[in-house]
Amino acid sequence: MNERSPRLPPRLVGVAVKLSSPQAVSLGRRVVGQLLGHGVQVTADCESAAVLGLPPGPPRAALGRSVDLVVVVGGDGTFLSAAHGCPQSTPVAGINMGTLGFLTEHPPDGAEEFIGDVLAGRVELQRRDRLEVRVGEGEVSGPFLVLNDVVINKAALARMISINVEVAGEHLSLYRADGLILATPTGSTAYNLSAGGPIVHPGLAALVITPICPHTLSNRPLVVPSGLEVMVTLVRGDEGVYLTLDGQQGLPLRAGQVVRVRVAEEPLWMVRDRSASFFSTLHQKLKWGEREA
Repeated sequence: MNERSPRLPPRLVGVAVKLSSPQAVSLGRRVVGQLLGHGVQVTADCESAAVLGLPPGPPRAALGRSVDLVVVVGGDGTFLSAAHGCPQSTPVAGINMGTLGFLTEHPPDGAEEFIGDVLAGRVELQRRDRLEVRVGEGEVSGPFLVLNDVVINKAALARMISINVEVAGEHLSLYRADGLILATPTGSTAYNLSAGGPIVHPGLAALVITPICPHTLSNRPLVVPSGLEVMVTLVRGDEGVYLTLDGQQGLPLRAGQVVRVRVAEEPLWMVRDRSASFFSTLHQKLKWGEREA
């Protein structure tokens, strides 16, 4: 933990739950009860508050700006939606009520013990790089903060799109593909993995560039140093090409529009069990080395 990392234990905790999961809502209520029982102030985003029996709080994207810690009870999508607006002063802890759960890595059956460890300061804060994204040249949209990935993708019936990519001002490639993914090491186990990109250890300072179904067999995923700016220009694309940020925000892209991506100065801090291991997580989540029944 460096000098800029947040401090635990927290005095005010924000809770966000996966609203479509009755199990997540039930566990969320127990987490709230445990926190209140330890004398910790608790709030929740406006939608979660309604099912947790709490007064209405801020929108989920603003929850992290007013608390010392955010606890997410849900899947990785819920985690991303809650972490979206978090400053680096607010760490995020995830209890997994989803499927893979690379971000919400703590199992629900150990939630009470985990919350106890958080309140006692027996956890580790791990720094995760985020991306800063700006769209346009004259009139610029953004900056947007992204934890997992930036995706340029075509609509289902659109034709192949052409995307020009420059790294640190130098031409890299003109990709003719169904799309392009720019992923952080944290996001390397998300859409990037499904598209055939590499898994990158979250401790590395890197950026992954992965074409989606490229129409040239020599195009392969590329890992570049995190200090380099990547500039992506949509050269050709039908109507229905979108820029998606962490699967939470979508912006339409027009031919000629430029997307600039660099590692943000402000990281996100994730709460991890001190005994947790990235490699054991890979083995557990991806079932590596296990024989099929």
